[in-house]
Amino acid sequence: MDVLATQPQSLKPNQDGSTSSKRGKKKIFDESEQISTSITDTVIFLGENIQTVGLELSRSIAS
Repeated sequence: MDVLATQPQSLKPNQDGSTSSKRGKKKIFDESEQISTSITDTVIFLGENIQTVGLELSRSIAS
């Protein structure tokens, strides 16, 4: 195959006139959803640890 002889493919506009692919948008959405889930999991984990530290601190002060 002669790479120099190949012609670049033109982008065909979508129905809304944009030229971005739905596949690319889906990938970005999936990655964004994974990041959101990771952040949520981290916040829950930190909240539980803060609660545990608070309980231990209260017990330590009470004794």
